[in-house]
Amino acid sequence: MTPPACEAVDCAMRVSVLGLVLAVALGASAQGPPVGAATGAGDVPDLAWAWSPEPRWLDGVGDANQQWFFGGLGFGEPFVHTTVANRDIPPVVIVFDRSLETRARVFDYQAGLADRGTGRFGGAAYDVSDPDAPRRLNVGFLEDRGAGRPNARWEPDVTPTGGHEYLLIFASDYDGTGETYAGQTGYRLDTYYGLAARVRDGHALYEASAEMRLTPAPLRDVAVAAIANGVAEVDWTAAAYTDATELRVVADGAVIGTADPAAGTLRITGLDPSREIALTVQLWTPAGPVGERTVSVRAKTSSGVASASHLDPGRAGPGTYADTWGYTAPDGTEYALLAVREVGLSVIDITGAPAAPPVEVGFLAAPPGTLDAKDVKVYGHHAYVVNESGPIQIVDLSDPAAPVQVGLLDVQPGVSGGGAHNVLVAEGHLWVTGGRTTGNAGVRVYSLADPARPALTDAFEPTHQAVAYYHDFEIRDGIGYGAAIYASGGVDVLDVSDPSALRLLTTFTYPGAGAHNTCTTEDGATVYVGDEIGSSGNWIRIFDVADLDNPELVGAVVVDPEAVVHNCYVRGDRLYVAHYTEGLRVFDISDPHAPVETAYLDTYLDTGYGFRGAWTAYPYFASGKVIVSDLQSGLWVVTLTDDPVDAEPPPAPVVGLRAWPNPTAGAATLAYTLDAPAEAEVVVADLLGREVARLGGSGEAGTRRLRVETGALPAGVYVARLIVDGRLHASTVLTVAR
Repeated sequence: MTPPACEAVDCAMRVSVLGLVLAVALGASAQGPPVGAATGAGDVPDLAWAWSPEPRWLDGVGDANQQWFFGGLGFGEPFVHTTVANRDIPPVVIVFDRSLETRARVFDYQAGLADRGTGRFGGAAYDVSDPDAPRRLNVGFLEDRGAGRPNARWEPDVTPTGGHEYLLIFASDYDGTGETYAGQTGYRLDTYYGLAARVRDGHALYEASAEMRLTPAPLRDVAVAAIANGVAEVDWTAAAYTDATELRVVADGAVIGTADPAAGTLRITGLDPSREIALTVQLWTPAGPVGERTVSVRAKTSSGVASASHLDPGRAGPGTYADTWGYTAPDGTEYALLAVREVGLSVIDITGAPAAPPVEVGFLAAPPGTLDAKDVKVYGHHAYVVNESGPIQIVDLSDPAAPVQVGLLDVQPGVSGGGAHNVLVAEGHLWVTGGRTTGNAGVRVYSLADPARPALTDAFEPTHQAVAYYHDFEIRDGIGYGAAIYASGGVDVLDVSDPSALRLLTTFTYPGAGAHNTCTTEDGATVYVGDEIGSSGNWIRIFDVADLDNPELVGAVVVDPEAVVHNCYVRGDRLYVAHYTEGLRVFDISDPHAPVETAYLDTYLDTGYGFRGAWTAYPYFASGKVIVSDLQSGLWVVTLTDDPVDAEPPPAPVVGLRAWPNPTAGAATLAYTLDAPAEAEVVVADLLGREVARLGGSGEAGTRRLRVETGALPAGVYVARLIVDGRLHASTVLTVAR
């Protein structure tokens, strides 16, 4: 049957042009290979798109250099966790033409992508994997109630987010009614592509009929990892639409391995471990090769690393690992907790590593119906696993080999598919960020007095921001830093000394900001701000915040101007950065305004940049080991040649020091939390260092509250310091008013 689009555009011409676009895409990338990347003839982008005719009146949301939106466009997985395997996604043509109006499913961006009925998309989408028989597809789109103009029509605007009217291209045949997905959420459907679009500056929506051709590379996601002793593992995605029958791996002109294209992985042995070897991965049909990538295999690139070991738990495919965090059992055994995004939580014993490989000793599946385990943190022997599409999973680690779910924390009651993006444990509380609805988009605070049953104490929504959303949250000495990632929001600074009464102190930002997370020096005077999606460079900015009323941008940490930074952490005078494709990066911050790199480990050897590679670095084990999670390869355990960790054991784990009311006129309460028994006391001094009070605390684990009388003290600012086992652990400011 001739598709309806042929009534407006000549189909023969369309298919002919598509073939030309495909041929060009298979030949070379439109943007040359990144500096320093392994390249070879035939390297192409994983997803190429072409627009015709010009002028183009639609732009993608986000920087085109960034992979998460691919310049506004992505496969279904980064958008909505598609049920369609990556290899099964075909070439698609999207026709933008009001005369081809499609009945489309509308999903609520502010309510977990809940179904909101049938809407209208001015155009149509076609699967063109068979050019002789284009197949019209169902489409859907999101609407943002927070934008104040939902009208059940796909109408992105010129704002940086396009009004969150993101287009979804489904695998199912168009039914003419828009009812195929009635009653379902926009998550976990058979989505081929997502398009995060905005109207291009100086243009108008639908100013002319146009087509956008989306062509997934026949061979993509190619990665080669050196394992040991001349063994390498090759991974790939081979597009099914090519009808390829064989995958070949070639080295030095000879075929050294073959596999079924659908296998996705092949182990190569007998390589020369003493040299770098270029492996060419080729996709073949009976008519000849249709795709090729060349990637170098070598020992892991590193500097300042004494040893490193690796574990891929094998519970999911490449790109499915997220956060990692550390847990030390009462017997001193060190464990890594690794979030496996669509599967659950892996518990890994790293005590013998890196001399010996780490070992997975326990696993806990994600709760039914949840799709994306993103983040994990620890309080005592409990872990809290955040899921993007459901409740927080509360896990008892008393027996690490048999982790047990002891509760679920619904951070968005009544919201279908609602979850969170990130979680922090600090000040004896759980701090949750990244909710999908307006009422939960800032930070929500839960008391951990009963760790298995967190109780909500307060919430703060940054309504002063253009987009009221915190991507991450950090606390240092009663001060909270909220990374307002969207619309150049920068960083909000909150007084969190009383977790039941959060209040905004100030905000600081920089042009084109996309603040993803922060980490502060231990004295609280310097903040490192990692930028993930900003338009002025995705690296770390350094702010002097000694005077919170006047934060000052004093420098930057740029590993590679094309690379995207992710999470950073500070321990002592070291800054640890998980830098996506640039791996683990470690800096000496003895001069906090001028970090000096002392070590790195490349955990991701494939070509290109974007949102792949190292996700989190955890540097807080007593042994000095650093664990790193890599999206593609799993867990890395690292020791550094220049180990900054003290030889003596660190003090017992402590959660913060806070004071309230603050300011105070008569008396104040000072509180801290010990995760293990220890000798602790709080010393209060004026700004000249003169001691005005010394309060002895209990050595038992748990939260302790001490009362300090201030009625006889002169008005002014005082510093309270928490001393644990003879060492300074935390401090906070206490203001006495009259």
